[in-house]
Amino acid sequence: MTVDDPAVREMIRRAMVARIATLSGGGRPSITSLYFIPMNGHVWLGTADWTLAAREARADPRVSVLFQLEHNSGDRRILRISGQATVTTDEEIQKAYRWRVALKYILNPGGIANYATHWRQYRLMDQYHAQSAEKGKGCVIDVTPELAEYI
Repeated sequence: MTVDDPAVREMIRRAMVARIATLSGGGRPSITSLYFIPMNGHVWLGTADWTLAAREARADPRVSVLFQLEHNSGDRRILRISGQATVTTDEEIQKAYRWRVALKYILNPGGIANYATHWRQYRLMDQYHAQSAEKGKGCVIDVTPELAEYI
């Protein structure tokens, strides 16, 4: 199955969380759940440059990204995209990423309702982001897909 397959594109469009699998220097796998957006045939995942996902993707760019439809209990498929990752702290790419994440996760009817319901938790998120900024820079893991398959 190719990455351009309409079913693959639809699964990526509808999924809300991606799980990126990276490898340590010793070959040990790690999986990290991250917000993501599809971008011009790539998958962009946001994190910070000091995180395990970013450090391992920088050291070994071979990654897999897993997608599942969280809100559809009848569809138990998991889509795995395998490809090459590039980690960037470029400010323009981060701005583009943050804007599209806001549109996907917040600036829509479900996102606004969720924000209104859980507004107290956003103070904790602000504290987390402030602490994260003290440790390093934000970054985008840009995955260039090479293979798509359901597992």
